[in-house]
Amino acid sequence: MESLAVSIHVTTIFVLVPLILYTDYLGTLWVRGIRETLPARTLTLLHRLVLMGLAVMLVTGGILFRDLSAYLLTVPAFYIKMSFVAALIINSFFIGTLMHVAAERSFASLPKRERLPLYISGLVSGVSWVGAITAATQLGL
Repeated sequence: MESLAVSIHVTTIFVLVPLILYTDYLGTLWVRGIRETLPARTLTLLHRLVLMGLAVMLVTGGILFRDLSAYLLTVPAFYIKMSFVAALIINSFFIGTLMHVAAERSFASLPKRERLPLYISGLVSGVSWVGAITAATQLGL
């Protein structure tokens, strides 16, 4: 079971990375004004796919933790990874409430007070994905 969980966990991240990069690419086009708005259906689909991937990673990670907890609880990288994962989960709720803005209005039309949460959410997302993946490589597994 552990081998299957590892395979699914790793495969899921390889599927998620291109989805996340594509989502960030669309966001960049919107912020730069190349795309005035983004398709709501595309944003919703991408958000749901990333959420499903994150859920799969949580389930497979939980299976792996069950068998490796005695070791993982002694490794600082595990706590760092879990902190980034927690940030991703919390941020996913913010993304869910913020993504409609890109489908309805241009970035240029947004006042600064409306841009700030978008910048923060994007920063949290990018840093947390890179941080979680980097920390995972330091687990010694």
